[in-house]
Amino acid sequence: MASDLLNVGTQSVLTAQRQLTTTGHNISNANTEGYSRQSVIQGTNDPRQFGGQTYGMGVHVENVRRSWDQFAVKELNMATTQMNYRNENLANLDLLSGMLSSVASKKIPENLNDWFDSVKTLADTPNDVGARKVVLEKADLIRQTMNNFHESVRQQADTANKKLDMGIERVNQLAVEIRDIHRLMMRTPGPHNDLMDKHELLVKELSEYTKVTVTPRANAEGFNVHIGNGHTLVSGTEASQLKMIDGVPDVHQRRLAMVEGKGIKAIKSDDIGGKIEGMLDLRDKEIPYIMDELGRLSTAFAFEVNKLQGQGLDLNGQVGADIFVDVNTEVIAKSRVVASPNSKADVAVYIADTSELQGGEYALKYDGANYVVTKPNGENQIVELNAGASAFYLDGMVVNIKNAPESGEKLLLRPTRNGAATLQMATTDPKTIAAHSFEASTTHAQGNAKFTITGAGQLREFEVHVSPTGKEFAVTDTKGNVLLTPQLYPPTEPVTVLGTTFELTDGALPGDKFTANLNPAEGDNGNLRKMLNIQTNKTMNGGESTLIDVYHNLNTDVGLKASTATRLQEVANLEHESAKSRIASISGVNLDEEAANMMKFQQAYMASSRVMQAANETFDTILALR
Repeated sequence: MASDLLNVGTQSVLTAQRQLTTTGHNISNANTEGYSRQSVIQGTNDPRQFGGQTYGMGVHVENVRRSWDQFAVKELNMATTQMNYRNENLANLDLLSGMLSSVASKKIPENLNDWFDSVKTLADTPNDVGARKVVLEKADLIRQTMNNFHESVRQQADTANKKLDMGIERVNQLAVEIRDIHRLMMRTPGPHNDLMDKHELLVKELSEYTKVTVTPRANAEGFNVHIGNGHTLVSGTEASQLKMIDGVPDVHQRRLAMVEGKGIKAIKSDDIGGKIEGMLDLRDKEIPYIMDELGRLSTAFAFEVNKLQGQGLDLNGQVGADIFVDVNTEVIAKSRVVASPNSKADVAVYIADTSELQGGEYALKYDGANYVVTKPNGENQIVELNAGASAFYLDGMVVNIKNAPESGEKLLLRPTRNGAATLQMATTDPKTIAAHSFEASTTHAQGNAKFTITGAGQLREFEVHVSPTGKEFAVTDTKGNVLLTPQLYPPTEPVTVLGTTFELTDGALPGDKFTANLNPAEGDNGNLRKMLNIQTNKTMNGGESTLIDVYHNLNTDVGLKASTATRLQEVANLEHESAKSRIASISGVNLDEEAANMMKFQQAYMASSRVMQAANETFDTILALR
């Protein structure tokens, strides 16, 4: 019996000692990040029977349990991913909103208004060469402002790419560290309480960059760690790697991919979550949106000014030359199309109607017979080209196909993405400003036909006569000499005589006469007055906005996005704090509780020691009886 008593006391002392050790371990790691409180689970030893009675045989340690809740940990990881995505998104939108509120950005509407003011001043004295120079100087200021701000925004995309590289590098490091912990776990029998704490701490950091799902493997072979929507980053003792690869068809628009052995699997940007998705949103959505809207503004401004230049006469009596480089030059038109490096397709995008022009990116795919266009809003449109046709009209642009892409090949159309960068001056000669407008008169016409001069050539004064039957028309000079023999009325296309082009619609009555005078008049400012209308005419967004409204709408949209992102970020932070509190309540170390446990286990240790002492004394007494 003395030996049984000694054995009970010994095991009780050892149990109390392990409880004291574990409590000390908890106290030591109270401020260790990711540490989960541990507790000793003790159990009763199997009893023994003596003389028909059952006697207890003391206590033993069954295991050291880690305070942990699978669902709380998963909730925290999800909240961490969402919070970091919201924080990254808000920081990026605040950055862009700040850029649009900067002095450089505010110069865009200021310089546009200054240009219109200079045109108004020139309209008072159309022949003043000094006032003409001011108009060109103000135009060049617009060009500089647009070019510089476009470059500033584009550089943010470069910065986003560098941040992406750094984030992916850290994700790959975390994958290796998690893999190494799995290997350590497999070398020694469990439970691996402290290793599991390190494992979950690494997973939590990984969840800052991307969505994370952890699933246990069979036969205690570690865990599988999936990122995004099911992409395996770590499988037991093996780790894959994230990588940025060339985009398709835009090789410069690099995209995410998972390297698995010798294979590479692309990952969609909206599959990833966390900081990485926030960076991709900045690079692929927010920055292109600003560049598209600035490009739309620049393209429309240059297009409208140049169009009016071609409808007026300059100081030398010639048709006005372009002030800005034509937005429909072949080089610029082709630059709006992005194809893969090995593509043989020859496609160009020309601007036809700025009121219908939209920003964004169009995907053009050829199926061997028809073209399928995916618009920026995700809508698909099938385009069927008639036999012999090589172009089609879409949203204010003409897509010209000289050499069709291969079947299944995808092209990207970006009609306004680089519009602010390609805005350049085409002239430095102030005399080329077309102040005088073409004069087309319908004074002698009784019908409602419209007579419009679209281009001036050698012929400067002429008359258009509708026949007495109303079925033909002819062109004569002011002396009655026939310049164009009778043609069918109304003409189905613009009419050109000696280089001068005009349009005549249906609605004229028999005998109507239309007159035109393209000789410059001293002090005429009719074309300048038309240019002033560009400032106030609602020619954008389907006739709902002016040119300057495009800039203000852009500023407002980004500001609203930032405001919404602020509210969503606050909600995400609250959810994250709630998840942290839940984890702390389950796994956190309470020093008051541990101090109480320390005293309890110390007393148990001392009492158990007394049991051993009693056993020794009993044993010594028995020996002394002999």
